[in-house]
Parts: sequence; C-alpha cells; structure tokens
Amino acid sequence: MSDTENMELQAETATAPPEPESALPDGTGLSLEHVRELLFKAHKVAIDDNDTILMVGTILNAYLTEMEKLHARHKEGLGRLMADKTDGYVSGVQAAVGQLTDSLSSASVEGVRKVFDDHAARLRAFKNNTAWLASVVAVSALLNVAVFVLGGLR
Repeated sequence: MSDTENMELQAETATAPPEPESALPDGTGLSLEHVRELLFKAHKVAIDDNDTILMVGTILNAYLTEMEKLHARHKEGLGRLMADKTDGYVSGVQAAVGQLTDSLSSASVEGVRKVFDDHAARLRAFKNNTAWLASVVAVSALLNVAVFVLGGLR
C-alpha cells in the first residue's frame, strides 16, 4: 500500500462513524471492520476487506461462539449440581433439627417429670414425718398431763 492510501484510511478512521456492531449477537467478539482498525492503529498497516489475515478474526469469533455455548452448558450443569446438593443439605439439616427438637422436648418432659416425682416423694416423706411428730407431741402432752395429775394427787 502506498502512503496516500494509508493517509486516506487514516482520515476515514479519524472521522469514522460509531463503532460497528460486534460479530457475535451477545456483543462478544470483534467485527472485521474493528479488526482492520485495530491492525491499522497498532501496526500502521491498512488491510483490504478481502485480505486473508481477516480470516483469523472470523476463526476467533467462531471459537468465542463455541466457548460461550460451552460456558452456558457448564453454568447450567453447575446450577443443577448445586441445586441437588443444596436440596440434600437442606433436607439433612431439617431432619437433624427435627431430631434435636424431639430429643430436647422429650428431655425437657423427662426432666420436669423427674423433678415432680422427686418433689412428690419429698412431700410424702414430709407428711409422714409430720404425722409422727404430731404423734410424739400428743404422747408428750398426755405424759405431761399425767405427771401433773399424779403429782397433784400425791
């Protein structure tokens, strides 16, 4: 290419319209026009529209398309795997919490029952002891009255 062609291309790129759309629909990849502009900016070489070096851009865009498809498949598979593992984990945690709740409830009920049984046994012992003490006091009172009566008769 001659210097005049390079200058013309330079003038075109300086007043170029907005960047062309990328080669891929999702915005990934470069259009062939963008590749030509980058090569000119970096190497100061103008590339024709039908230059074979532009095939590299097409090949790389095709590669990016396939990589996007592969990433989408892997993302979907990873999402399914994580959902399966998470569901299993959540159900395991729920089972453990249910088991713990049952054991704590039964332990609490057993603990309360044991305390009530202990208090009931102590109350029975107290009633028995009170009855014996009342008997001892009654016998003692009768003995005191008997001693006073016999002492008064003498």
